[in-house]
Amino acid sequence: MIGLLIAEWRRMVVEAVRYPLDTISGMVTLFMLFVGLFYGARYITQSPVGGGRLDTVVLGYAVWMLMMAATSDMGWQIQNEAQNGTLEQVMLVPWSSRLVFLVRGVMAIAAFLVPCAIIIAGLLAITHAHFVWTPVALVPMGLVLATAWGLGLLVASLGLLIKRVGQMMQIIQFLLLFVIIAPIAVLAGVGWHVVAMLVPLTAQVTLLRDLLNGAAVSHWVWLEAIVNFAVTMAAGLVLFGGADRLARRRGILGHY
Repeated sequence: MIGLLIAEWRRMVVEAVRYPLDTISGMVTLFMLFVGLFYGARYITQSPVGGGRLDTVVLGYAVWMLMMAATSDMGWQIQNEAQNGTLEQVMLVPWSSRLVFLVRGVMAIAAFLVPCAIIIAGLLAITHAHFVWTPVALVPMGLVLATAWGLGLLVASLGLLIKRVGQMMQIIQFLLLFVIIAPIAVLAGVGWHVVAMLVPLTAQVTLLRDLLNGAAVSHWVWLEAIVNFAVTMAAGLVLFGGADRLARRRGILGHY
């Protein structure tokens, strides 16, 4: 297990060092995307963006970036490994394939922390938003990341079978941006509570947002966040295991 962690960390560092322009371009793209949305909305509405909730918008965007790093890396890695002809080698390592891709998701977050911090600092500078980080927020943040890894396994399970998931990943990313920013978990009605339990990241983001804003958090939101994480992670583990067995049975791990 330690050897797997070291190997994946070394791979992430080597790729970042050898291809710095790719890392910098990704940071600039994420920063400029928010700037375009922010000033575009200000120009259209002719009023301050956020209506007093600008810190919530920035927080939601920051969570979305971390979610992309945790989720997208699994899907892109499957596609890249298949395209390079090395997917079969990755799947034949001594460790469980689910463990390998979960570790890759963890390492993707670890490698993205510094670029993400730089982007957030830039967003806070241009928007003048602020929020106070508290230790208790580590729990919902952990739930957010763990749920994103479960969602990443769902995407990776499709990648094992159909290989090319790039366009689908883009659709998922922007759908999750809406889910993260929209306050679904606080809407009234039993139906919305069920949606918050089943749609990935809705309750977790609401919980994190309320804690950082100093708002009162009900036990119901905590329950929704935990159930949401459990459902997403269980679905990811089960479906990835099934896709792995099906791909091996069909002999398509080495196909692209």
